[in-house]
Amino acid sequence: MPVLHEMLEIRVSRNSNRQTLRRALLLPLLLLVIAQPSSGGDLTQPPAILREVGETGPVESRKLILPYIFAAESLDVALGAAAGASAWPQEQSSFFGAVLGTTNESWGLFLVGTSLQLPAGKRLFLDTSASFGRYTDQRAYIDGNPAYPDSRAGSNDSDPEDFIRGEGPYNWLMLNFKYVLPFGHAQQTAIANYTLDRGILVSGVTGAESWNPLRSGRTLLQLEPFVIKRIFELAGGDEGGRTNGLAISVLHDNRDFSPNPSRGTTTTFKLARDFGHFDSTNSWTLVEGTFSKYFFLGSSRLTRQQVLAFNVWTADSPSWEETKTDDGTVYDHRPPPYMGATLGGYLRMRGFPLYRFSDKAAVYYGLEYRVIPEWNPLGNISWLRWLSIDWWQWVPFAEVGRVANHWNLAELHSEMKWDVGLGLRLMTAKVVVRGDAAVSEEGFHIWAMVGQTF
Repeated sequence: MPVLHEMLEIRVSRNSNRQTLRRALLLPLLLLVIAQPSSGGDLTQPPAILREVGETGPVESRKLILPYIFAAESLDVALGAAAGASAWPQEQSSFFGAVLGTTNESWGLFLVGTSLQLPAGKRLFLDTSASFGRYTDQRAYIDGNPAYPDSRAGSNDSDPEDFIRGEGPYNWLMLNFKYVLPFGHAQQTAIANYTLDRGILVSGVTGAESWNPLRSGRTLLQLEPFVIKRIFELAGGDEGGRTNGLAISVLHDNRDFSPNPSRGTTTTFKLARDFGHFDSTNSWTLVEGTFSKYFFLGSSRLTRQQVLAFNVWTADSPSWEETKTDDGTVYDHRPPPYMGATLGGYLRMRGFPLYRFSDKAAVYYGLEYRVIPEWNPLGNISWLRWLSIDWWQWVPFAEVGRVANHWNLAELHSEMKWDVGLGLRLMTAKVVVRGDAAVSEEGFHIWAMVGQTF
């Protein structure tokens, strides 16, 4: 959901005023609105049912309709409504929709569905994400800014002001067909059934018992068709474009508890391809891989859980072409920033704007220390009890990463960008929601989103 992620960003730069800081206070309201109907937010999550200790029978469906208001740099003030249902129409699935209009005449419609079991087989599931909208103040770190004619926007040494802003549509449709393979912890059933005590796993472990995928964890084959249109209507002509294609990935989820793991690993390999058909602006190919590891550090008199989480991710676009001409360098067959080897935003390098860096190749490392205190004051506040807050989690984190014009181990590990930050996570209505604040050499950023970062 690229546009939605941009909405939930507050940029606090050296020139920010108090009004910008006050706007950040409105984000938790929208965060709660968006989080409530969702089953986890991360569309790569395997299907799961979360039950409380002692719960029997079908999981009760939770439905919610709420208005919301928030402020963001690209939207001014936004008003809208969100609605959704968890454990509906199936125990492991959920649906969410939202509509908004803004004071700068932008508008958007968002639809998300997760883990719908298809009639073709008990191991086949579908996630969906769609949006339709028009935005009057879009920002993208792509070439086109006349103040920077001799530099390439988004490169590792590019200027933070080298971006374009413009009005235009931003629409997408993404499908994710997930097939759960019949071995490991998914040998008997494709749907995990977790039993929780105040949000902490007590039974139903789905991984972290062996490195062998035939014995431990769940392995998913994923087929992801996508269609995306993002246009910037500028005085000198339109920028951006259209992309449509297909991604194929293999995910081995060897975590004990996928929504909030304390042990185990995840490994993903992905190949994405735009074949240049239909109205696609360009053809391109991207390969990427990611690995996460979780170390349980125990509990204490003051903490229910302590976990050290580590993530490494890398990507490369083998189709990328650079051609030198008399007028400069022409780039062809490269993915758009939001689909390519990109850093910056809610997921990787949170101290930088969304899609701040993009190039042919990238590498990223993230480290988080996740602590759930024994004391949970939010769960005892009467007017917040309808949110069913099982725990809160404090997460100091650090990140490093770099993009480069070719995949070279030495270059990707030189002159790396870095940021540090602090996150607050909540498990509310069996959903993990998060707010992260990070600082880098380019300013201070706040993000609000659903699901753990990795």
